[in-house]
Amino acid sequence: MMNSFTLSRMSLPHKYIIADGHVDLPFRLKMKNFRVRGSTWNSDQLSGRRLDYERAKKGGLSAPFMSIYIPASYQLFPDKGKALADSLINMVAGMLPNIPDKFALLIPWRTFRKISKMEKFLYRWEWKTQHPWLMILKNVQYFYDRGIRYMTLTHSKDNQICDSSGDTTHTWNGLSPFGIEVVKEMNRVGMMVDISHVDDSTFYQVMKLTKVPCIASHSSARFFAPTVRRDMTDDMIKKLGENDGGNGRKFLYGIYQW
Repeated sequence: MMNSFTLSRMSLPHKYIIADGHVDLPFRLKMKNFRVRGSTWNSDQLSGRRLDYERAKKGGLSAPFMSIYIPASYQLFPDKGKALADSLINMVAGMLPNIPDKFALLIPWRTFRKISKMEKFLYRWEWKTQHPWLMILKNVQYFYDRGIRYMTLTHSKDNQICDSSGDTTHTWNGLSPFGIEVVKEMNRVGMMVDISHVDDSTFYQVMKLTKVPCIASHSSARFFAPTVRRDMTDDMIKKLGENDGGNGRKFLYGIYQW
């Protein structure tokens, strides 16, 4: 028999809006040639149980942000992975008409609260880029118009935008000249800068450059794992807060005012 503490702990997530800022689902589904078929949607389809609808809803998840991931190998493609990105977005968007009882496109914050507890996921996209598709800045606006609302500047390797915490080459010692223009353009169009995975020098340069709050969608505290360079130091966490990235109200406002 469950005691009152256990019951309270189980019900607590359902009292609030819970968003998962980084769901590595679309690329894994793509690699498995996933096809949405009617209302079938179970853990066997979802690539190693990366996202299980029934368990996630039971746990109180309201809004998963789907990661549009482009591997490093795509830097060798002429379009730097732009076609793959479009195909991933198209695939996820296909969930709307095929599984309308389980998925809906995330809507503006002013109405999100009214329907957030419906028995469906409300989702948007975030960009997790290994090597950038945006060799020209106009693609920032292009993917914003396609629904991308924040972008991780890099992943495990340095790219044309900036240096990665997972690399040791220090190609740019932070942001590249092109990366500086990318951050400015993201600020202009309203795409949030996600500093997860960037190296320390990149992080501090972004903090000085950005005119709006940034986020760390899937970073932990380096205090607990000092050798994990992708995690944030205490000082970085404080700087993110000074940038208002740690302010929940402004963070949510930035996400949902679409």
